[in-house]
Amino acid sequence: MHVVLYHCCGSLEHARMIAREGFSAPETVRMAEQLSPEHARPPDDFHAVVVLGVPWDFRLEDYPVDGATGERIVPVHVLNLFERAVWSV
Repeated sequence: MHVVLYHCCGSLEHARMIAREGFSAPETVRMAEQLSPEHARPPDDFHAVVVLGVPWDFRLEDYPVDGATGERIVPVHVLNLFERAVWSV
């Protein structure tokens, strides 16, 4: 089983910077295991940072939920342990 996490960004440049350098402050980032339909936009308009290579025993459920979005709030230092890539959504 593979775990893939998504963090949506409005800007391709911002997504590329995160993929290259890692997440920075604030200390937490909102992540989801599936992209919601409301995040579906033309590829040139919206991008996500995809966190790859997450260990099989990583549990997104171990992190609190953002009540407004339903996304999980994960500390930056955890996410920066994993490989990242940019994905058009």
